[in-house]
Amino acid sequence: MYPNKYYTMIRSKDYIFDYRLHLVHSAITLGVKPTAKIFKTSAPTVRKWRDRFDNEGSAGLRNRSRAPHSCPHKLSKDAEGKIIKLRELLPGFGAEHLKDEFDLPWGVNSIGRVIRQNCKTRIRKKNHQKKNDLRHIKAAYKPFTHFQIDIKYLTDLPHYWPFMQFMGLPRFQYTIRELSTGAQLLTYADEISKTYAILTAKRLLEHLKKYGVDLTEVVIQSDNGTEFDGGRLNEKLEGFVHAIEKCFPARHVFIPPGCCNANADVESVHSTIEPEFFDIENFRNRKDFFSKITTYQHYYNLARKNGSRGKKSPLTLLTEKAPKLDPLILILPPIDLCSLLPLLAQGVNHVPSEPVSTLYNRDSIHNILPCMVLPVRR
Repeated sequence: MYPNKYYTMIRSKDYIFDYRLHLVHSAITLGVKPTAKIFKTSAPTVRKWRDRFDNEGSAGLRNRSRAPHSCPHKLSKDAEGKIIKLRELLPGFGAEHLKDEFDLPWGVNSIGRVIRQNCKTRIRKKNHQKKNDLRHIKAAYKPFTHFQIDIKYLTDLPHYWPFMQFMGLPRFQYTIRELSTGAQLLTYADEISKTYAILTAKRLLEHLKKYGVDLTEVVIQSDNGTEFDGGRLNEKLEGFVHAIEKCFPARHVFIPPGCCNANADVESVHSTIEPEFFDIENFRNRKDFFSKITTYQHYYNLARKNGSRGKKSPLTLLTEKAPKLDPLILILPPIDLCSLLPLLAQGVNHVPSEPVSTLYNRDSIHNILPCMVLPVRR
């Protein structure tokens, strides 16, 4: 009747309940040992399911949970409450990030279990293409010689959108990512244009020149968007590439068309700044926005540990890789690009960077680190 062994059948998980029900009926009718021979199992197994059926009925034939009844190392209610509170405050942070950021004394697995059981988790987008791991290549770059630039649309951020609409806040973020240390440099505008892209690039290159970086070693990479001269036919026309390679001795490169992960570093900034800043901050006006985004950028460049770079901050990596390079190079505050338009209208090719030396010096960068905490919504 049942030529297969009992354990072979129940592993299929298709007819477990029906199989056990027939086993019990056979045990009641024929007895335990004959049933064990028919179903090719042991007598204790037959008795177990017969007794469960007698005590609980059909429900007793279902699988029971094998989870332990107690968990000696389970976190206390106070510990779980603290983790839940931090997670709700910073929904974009995972277990490892929360532990590193707030020096939590519990293990990553314990923190992750509390998050999974009590908090909403972000649904990560599936990536059907295998990405090349280029971290070891980027780690070998000299600091502040290789950059990626891209534009982030702020018009589709649910929490930020009302502030943008009613307070006239910026609609687009021009993002620059330094590949060796992972530092980010931001500018903002109300529209996407080649003019704003040129101002962003010139501002960066003037800043690097000010701190003694050899611009002949600088490479700026962008996608093929029209604001970056993508698809241009005449390379002699003045534009984004001309501003980098003719006005400065730097070099520009385009990513290959259709290569989705070639600009992965700058895209990772976009995926990080959304949950860490735009999803949790409130703004009173445009001035308040630039004050808060400046604080966040300083936190990111000076104190925030980067998981893809050995859990070290850009300042730490810069100090290790280029100790002679002034750490003030990390301080280039976000700016409203509209404020630079008068300079361009006057035909000024030199775009000055902010006089940050009046606010910071080489020693003050390290002195403010103990006070540097994640800017959160008040």
